[in-house]
Amino acid sequence: MNKAGTQRIETHRLILRPFRMEDAEDMFGNWTSDPEVTRFLTWPTHSSIEATRWVLSDWMPRYENGDYFNWAIEWKETGGVIGSIAVVKLDEEKESAEIGYCLGQAFWGRGIMPEALRAVMDYLFDTVGVHRIAASHDARNPKSGRVMVKAGMKKEGVLRGAGKNNQGICDDVWYAMLKSDRTPKPETEKAQVTVRFARKEDLNWVNELRRQVNDLHVAGKPEVFKPGFDDELRDFIYTVWDDPNKAIVVAEADGTICGFAVLNHIIRPENPFMYERNFLDIDEFCVDETFRRRGVAGAMIRFIREHAKEKGFRRLELNMWEFNRGALAFYEAADFKTYRRYMEIFL
Repeated sequence: MNKAGTQRIETHRLILRPFRMEDAEDMFGNWTSDPEVTRFLTWPTHSSIEATRWVLSDWMPRYENGDYFNWAIEWKETGGVIGSIAVVKLDEEKESAEIGYCLGQAFWGRGIMPEALRAVMDYLFDTVGVHRIAASHDARNPKSGRVMVKAGMKKEGVLRGAGKNNQGICDDVWYAMLKSDRTPKPETEKAQVTVRFARKEDLNWVNELRRQVNDLHVAGKPEVFKPGFDDELRDFIYTVWDDPNKAIVVAEADGTICGFAVLNHIIRPENPFMYERNFLDIDEFCVDETFRRRGVAGAMIRFIREHAKEKGFRRLELNMWEFNRGALAFYEAADFKTYRRYMEIFL
């Protein structure tokens, strides 16, 4: 077994990561203070946020150990922590792990916990190298069993009077999965992609991708972005095309424009507080939904980096909205570092 510890895992809607002390408010607000969530758990409902902070302070040093696995479940849409999933027992000799989890009540019934459980099981099988993963639930809490079934576990039996939780002694219903039980995941076929600078006839394709970007922004910040994609928005790409300080990059695969980026050469003059800044900015960036996770975005970033180097730029920058956690994960994986933040408070 590999003592790989609690590494970051990303799914379609979630980021699973180590807890941080600043997660206390989300934890207390979403689940540790809710008696409905803790009803069938083994630890008591927290009466104050101080209790949650104490638990976090107990967890933090354990992350230094490679055999400690305890993930915060972060909802990409908001960046908030909505639940937890952890290995509650690890048997190295038998190469087996037992998993426990909980989720804020507001997020029940949306397939979130099966999504998290599948991701953790894949990590434990493929990275840590366990042979068997098991989980159990109080017989009076069948909803937890449905999570296990949806994640691919098989019911193994009931141990009468074998468990104890906040409801007292209970019958434990056990589910498990062996590594050999898994259906092999189909490999995502990498796209044969060509990245180049756009031609004018590509701009109608680019506008279809810009529509996807606009819809994403409207969903994420409806108080900021206007819905719809009117003629003014559609025509704006031609203004970009005519601007000598801008360039449009496209990715083409299967005869389709499947990605684009707008590059902007920016010069910030020196002032009493700052030196001159001369850099290349990625003003817009999008990969078509049907081509994501097929290597298109990575190929575009490599093309843009090489272009920036050829032009003598020392910095490549971009900005993004905080709600777009999937994009943030990609940019961080592509070696971008956060150096400045915009923050807000609603009054």
